[in-house]
Amino acid sequence: MQLNSINASSLANMIDGVLYGPDILLSGKYTFLNKASKNDIVIRHKIDDKGIKIAKNKGISCLITQNPQNDAVEVAKKLEFPLIVTTHIEYATAFALKNSVDNYASNAFKIAVTGTNGKSTTTHLLYTIFSDFGFNTYTNTDAESEGNTLIDPRVASELFDFYKLVDNIDVITLEVSEVQGWENKLMKNHALQMISALDSEAVIITNASMDHINLVNNFDNLLNEISGAATAINKRNSPSLLVLNYEDENIRNMSKIVENNENVDVMFFGNYDSDNILPISYKEGKGIYSYNELYVKETDLPFTSIHFIQDIMAALAVCIYKQLDQEKVIKSLRNYKPLARRFIKLKENPVIIDDFAHNPSGINLTIENGSKLGNNLFVVNAIRGSRGNDINKEIAEALVESLKDKLNYTLILTESVDVVNHLNTVLESEREIFLNILDENNIEYTLIESLEESLLKTVNLANEDDVILLLGAQGMDPAKELLIKNNII
Repeated sequence: MQLNSINASSLANMIDGVLYGPDILLSGKYTFLNKASKNDIVIRHKIDDKGIKIAKNKGISCLITQNPQNDAVEVAKKLEFPLIVTTHIEYATAFALKNSVDNYASNAFKIAVTGTNGKSTTTHLLYTIFSDFGFNTYTNTDAESEGNTLIDPRVASELFDFYKLVDNIDVITLEVSEVQGWENKLMKNHALQMISALDSEAVIITNASMDHINLVNNFDNLLNEISGAATAINKRNSPSLLVLNYEDENIRNMSKIVENNENVDVMFFGNYDSDNILPISYKEGKGIYSYNELYVKETDLPFTSIHFIQDIMAALAVCIYKQLDQEKVIKSLRNYKPLARRFIKLKENPVIIDDFAHNPSGINLTIENGSKLGNNLFVVNAIRGSRGNDINKEIAEALVESLKDKLNYTLILTESVDVVNHLNTVLESEREIFLNILDENNIEYTLIESLEESLLKTVNLANEDDVILLLGAQGMDPAKELLIKNNII
């Protein structure tokens, strides 16, 4: 299809950039360098002179970057190739997202989900439900949650690919990182920019807990970033939905942002209270209620850990707002298969739970819920390799907080040297800060370099009535396959 055209100079002005090279008319799609075809517009955080030459040879119409390296600018001028250097790469990726939505999904129902925890599961639940209803539904959520930022044009590019596949996009369910940045530099107003670019008709804010301390200075700054989601929907001039976690006071108070906007419906979800009936609530042993009517019986829920129930309630708020058929929603929930490594039970006797717990609040939630499933608790945690000292300090402190009052735990740490590549190798400084935090707080642990060895040792130590939690991001991803290889599951 013919895309909306724009002059390179006009694009540069809109994204706070400077154009080097000719001012030509641009009408290609926004994408990555390795995916780009003739006339496409490429967005890259960094580019060097070799990259400029590759782009020129591929017939790319324009390249946008924040950090030109080596002689990139000089080569672009010499080759008469349009290069835009912007002060903020997210301005470009937000513009690309808006352009793709306008071109490929202008009539789609658009949902954005943000918050510290539960984003991926809530987004994937909505994707599954709307897909089960027969809607052509796009989502950026995957097991690693790598597509929820404005650092690159992934969503803009994938929307084009999905449009080519289905010809009409009915629904977009977008996971939006509440805080983003790189090299300890905050990408300000990330949620506000991304949700505004999407023009979301429904926004869910799951919760707020301290995370990304290398990017935000304090909790108030974190809340300000998250509240950008409510600010984005408050700017719309058409009917919209804001779904908020009533049990999180800071999230509940974000309703004040839209209180004077008659276009925005606010739906809270939380615990059932007969004196304070919420639009969506959960009563233990009964199920999830819509106002005062039972909507889903507890026996029909795909999982019953409280943080998962919160994710389900958030998703159901959107379903009820859209007046989806209740029985079909329940059927979709009953058959729901969660994302990989989201509190997945791999084995009984002993119970083995695999969870992509990669931040402090995720660690705390998983240990809180998982420790209830067995007598003795075994935690196998993969130290995050090549992710910096700050995040490893946070995770170690979360382990301290979760384990300090437990008497029946065994903590085994691994560097996963047998399965990770150079991009995920644990650095000496990361190991040192992780272990120092545990030592200072008298948390006992065993460090095993190999992931496979750490798993085998843990399984041998555990009795049938115990529980084993497999925690961590990339370093723990291969655990399931290793357990299968050793005939444990």
